Amino acid sequence: MLAIFLDSILPPLLIVAAGFALERTLGVDARSLSRVALYAFMPGLIFMTLLQSQVGGVEFAQIGLFVVAATAAMCVLGLAVSRLLGLDGIQTHAFLLAILFGNCGNYGLAVVLSAFGQAGLERGLVYFVASSLLTQTFGAYLASRGRYSVRQSVRNVLRLPLIYAVVAAFAVRASGLRVPDPLLSALSLPQAGALPLMQVLLGVQLARVSQRLDLRFVGTATVIKLAGAAALSFALASLLGLRGLASSVSILQTSMPTAVTTLVLSTEFGTRAEEIGGVVLLSTLLSPLALTVVLALLQ
Repeated sequence: MLAIFLDSILPPLLIVAAGFALERTLGVDARSLSRVALYAFMPGLIFMTLLQSQVGGVEFAQIGLFVVAATAAMCVLGLAVSRLLGLDGIQTHAFLLAILFGNCGNYGLAVVLSAFGQAGLERGLVYFVASSLLTQTFGAYLASRGRYSVRQSVRNVLRLPLIYAVVAAFAVRASGLRVPDPLLSALSLPQAGALPLMQVLLGVQLARVSQRLDLRFVGTATVIKLAGAAALSFALASLLGLRGLASSVSILQTSMPTAVTTLVLSTEFGTRAEEIGGVVLLSTLLSPLALTVVLALLQ
């Protein structure tokens, strides 16, 4: 297990730690860094990876179905636990926000690449795209406690540049068009730099999280996000008939700690941001141990 940790988990964590140190020592403009990652580097990564991907349409659909099913199952589990804890409506929305959406982008993709290589990254990106759609719709709804209409949720999705990168990649593949070599060379640069940039950004964002924790809320949500989601994902992959790399990547991505995006949404809409920040921090700190166990079970 030590070899798994050193080979697959530690490398991206070191870059995250560098981002954390940069924020604590120099201060970083996280908003600008986030926009550069979202609007420049991530579209390049998604377009190039999907353009070169060997993932077929059936496998793509299977991973997307897995993401939806895992989110639904975690929602049912979260509602049951919220009732047992006696949480009120706002706390329940916050609890669901903390356990449903994992950090399958700036953390998950890096771990997937380290563990499963380029083929794993292609499938990890499929998971990331599907998860991002849910985060920007259902996640935004939970954070705003129902204040978003369906139309507003759709508008939020349509603002995401990753959507257009996905559409463009599939359009090029379907049409058989050849992308000019200079354009491919230009797009390969953000493709190479996207994951390190996102890991630095994660470190910066973690450095800004409050360390004052409501242990009952934060502890329970962290256990469910790391242990509950992992156990559920193994069962769900078997139930849906996922096999091979698609199964391994989907299980690993589902086992990721709480996404920093949930903290952004909760801050924007005033939904228990301090508690959600605590879950983001604690689940990320404990994730090396949890993910090492998951990877060991996948081998």
